Amino acid sequence: MIRIGEDKDVEQGVKLLEQHRKEFDFGQFKEDNKEYYTGLFKAIAKDKTSIISQDNNEYNGMIMGLKFPNLLNPHITQLHVLLTWVHHNKRGSSIFYRMNKMLEKETKNHKEVKEIIYYSIPTTNINFNKLNYKQFQSMYKKEI
Repeated sequence: MIRIGEDKDVEQGVKLLEQHRKEFDFGQFKEDNKEYYTGLFKAIAKDKTSIISQDNNEYNGMIMGLKFPNLLNPHITQLHVLLTWVHHNKRGSSIFYRMNKMLEKETKNHKEVKEIIYYSIPTTNINFNKLNYKQFQSMYKKEI
């Protein structure tokens, strides 16, 4: 079942964030910070900008995003996808594509959101071009 994330998902969402952090140790999820993850997931659940994939009460995928105004044009609101995670046993299946389809559908209910932004995903076989996403930037990072 694929659905919108809710308050009842916060605890499990935090566990999925921690799994993601261990597997892809980068970015804003680099440090073990359960308090931060809990607050982040609560805000995302309240805003209804996360999608959960679940089979038999077992979580096997998640997309989490936050709404932000575009930095160069504050009249445009974007949904920035902060995290995309699919359980390693389910990778290669259609779970991500089905979650993304629901994310796009639900984002249309947020009338102010004009764009969905996926950041660079470290290791993926997702074909974003097939989903009509256009690559417009690459990100580079140096830790100091």
